[in-house]
Amino acid sequence: MLKALPKVRAFLFCLTILSVCQGVSTQQASAHSKYDRSAPVIYSIYLRIFSPTGDFNGAISQLPRLQRLGVNVLWLHPVTPVGKPVNGHPSIDSVYCVHDYYGVEPRYGAPADLKRFVGTAHKLGMRVILDEVLNHTSWDNALITDHPEYYVHTDGNSTNPKSIAQAFGWTDVAQLNYANHDVWRYMDRMLAYWVTEYNIDGFRFDACDNPAGSNRKIPADFWQQAGDNIRRIKPDLFLLGECQSPELSGKPFDIDYTWNVYKALKSASSGASATSVVDAWNKIVSEYPPKAQHMMIQDDFDEVRDVLAFHGIDGAKAAAVFNFTIGGVPLINNGMEVGNTGSHSMIDWDRADPSIAAFYRDLIKLRAQNAALRDGSLTWRPNSTPDQVLTYTRQSGKSQFLIVINLSMAPAAGKITLSDRAFWQCVFPETRDSKKAVDDVTAYSLQPKQFAVYRVMR
Repeated sequence: MLKALPKVRAFLFCLTILSVCQGVSTQQASAHSKYDRSAPVIYSIYLRIFSPTGDFNGAISQLPRLQRLGVNVLWLHPVTPVGKPVNGHPSIDSVYCVHDYYGVEPRYGAPADLKRFVGTAHKLGMRVILDEVLNHTSWDNALITDHPEYYVHTDGNSTNPKSIAQAFGWTDVAQLNYANHDVWRYMDRMLAYWVTEYNIDGFRFDACDNPAGSNRKIPADFWQQAGDNIRRIKPDLFLLGECQSPELSGKPFDIDYTWNVYKALKSASSGASATSVVDAWNKIVSEYPPKAQHMMIQDDFDEVRDVLAFHGIDGAKAAAVFNFTIGGVPLINNGMEVGNTGSHSMIDWDRADPSIAAFYRDLIKLRAQNAALRDGSLTWRPNSTPDQVLTYTRQSGKSQFLIVINLSMAPAAGKITLSDRAFWQCVFPETRDSKKAVDDVTAYSLQPKQFAVYRVMR
């Protein structure tokens, strides 16, 4: 049954899904994500810290700014009501503690406000994806008492709400049981509801590969059928999975995570060898299907802010140059564009350094205008200080770029091995000399965290 929907509304909702599904051809339904793959840039919004009011209306007022920044996919962290303490189970007021899968958290506004957020984003040419938590619920979710059989039980008694198991080490949430296919059907209906009721453009799925591999709490078969089912309603949905799983790449997730690359990048920024970044990226390329897409992380809800992880704004910028030119899909976590230092504290937009936002705006523009930086061929170029410096080229047709990044905290000087001689120009960062031809880019002398992006002149 459709939880929390009045009978008349539930009937109309079912008719809507049926009519939409009947109007989608088999060919359309099987098509995976027809969103603009040319230059997606994801921007995550944690409503509580994003504006002084901490709600949809406060976020709506900033959408024109985000459009000018150049982002085109907006990821809203969970907007569902948050669970409260009950029967000895605590609450930490986490947005990932779902009280009602069909509801909207009152502190963010009314359902109509969410619809206005989505509509405004669409008018500005941006897509909206919702963060969905399918692995676990709050202890005061109505499913606990209405459908205890939907959960894992410590005593094997699926009718006993008191024996429902905790999810992982998180005391505030209860573990759903995907061995019960009624849970599958419930989640299918729930996801369809958000697509049809709010016209959202996709989902970011939390903890979808935890623990990774065959022991994951939510099996691959569920994810694959869920992706097929919701794409019958809206074929071009954008699906982002919080996982690193070749098995789930494209089935159903358009994009997944790159934690291993992030960890290597952060370690190299702190003194480890930069060769670990090369190894981490090459491992992804070798293990995943061709054309698989991966979200590039340098700042995330679960991590310290990038200006801390990469030792200052210069280090954060160096990481960003890598993430925007290596070929993945970059993520901007709200506040990155002003060098915010608090992961879950209110972002101070008024005291922002405008040069940081300008840096990201120019970097996004460079990536958007050059296919070579998005999906061109990648060649790692040897250099004489590989523990400090990354050097690689990206090429698409006659367009070729050379990227040089000193990730370390020390100066680096040396030579790059390039097979062909050419005239280059420095296109990022732009300077007064950017349009001048450089006949030899093989020699470099870089300050800590310094970088340069060159393009072959034709």
